[in-house]
Amino acid sequence: MSKKRQYTITLLAKGIISEDLHYGIYARNWWELCKFDKTNANLIPYRLFMSVNCYLNNKNFAITVLNNEQTQNPCFCCVCDDKDSGAQPSASVAINETYNQTFGNKTKYSGLAVMGFDNESIVHELIADVQFIPIFIRLDKILIVVSKIGISSCEEYYGAGLGYLSTLITKYNGKQSLFVQSILEDECSLDIYYEGIKLYYNKDTTPNKIWETIGILRKYDGVTLFGITNSYVQQKLEELKKNNNIITCTSDN
Repeated sequence: MSKKRQYTITLLAKGIISEDLHYGIYARNWWELCKFDKTNANLIPYRLFMSVNCYLNNKNFAITVLNNEQTQNPCFCCVCDDKDSGAQPSASVAINETYNQTFGNKTKYSGLAVMGFDNESIVHELIADVQFIPIFIRLDKILIVVSKIGISSCEEYYGAGLGYLSTLITKYNGKQSLFVQSILEDECSLDIYYEGIKLYYNKDTTPNKIWETIGILRKYDGVTLFGITNSYVQQKLEELKKNNNIITCTSDN
């Protein structure tokens, strides 16, 4: 069995957790599922403005996480001496661009590894002050991300309430689109976006009714597509009942 490459990585800046980014409609892009072994995995945040230094081939490579203002997705910049990757869509592209500029070869490095996401000490620093980690739910080929939860006594919401927010990606009118599902004061809403443009909006009294109206993914009921009936979501809702609160995030000041 081949061993993973070992890198000398230093966390230069912890960065911040942003409620709009890490718990908003694009939250799925700001968390990375990383496995430490065959049984343990963690969701790790790309914290805004976090920076790490990775020592490669006797050179220091500094990688910083920024926000792409157009897409609201993380972007990555890697600098070594006077070489600069510019803003790139992944840490892998950023490190490899700067490394190739520096040494003139095509050596490839894993972005997750050079970010320290397989380093338990660094991971602990990145999640130590995070009160709520979004819940990723796999429903067949669909990934539902619950990024905020709130509670209510409404039976048709299965305990979920004001502030609950989840998203999924599936086809709408032939286009792979982002479905944004939320619970408001006394109703539910569903927004559908394609490349940042809103294609559809509807409100109704329950998750089941709102999904009956749109008429797709009929094999599932609305509360399942909202992620509410997932066992782990139900566990978090039960825990919240003691505090009667909305879980969002904590951030560094």
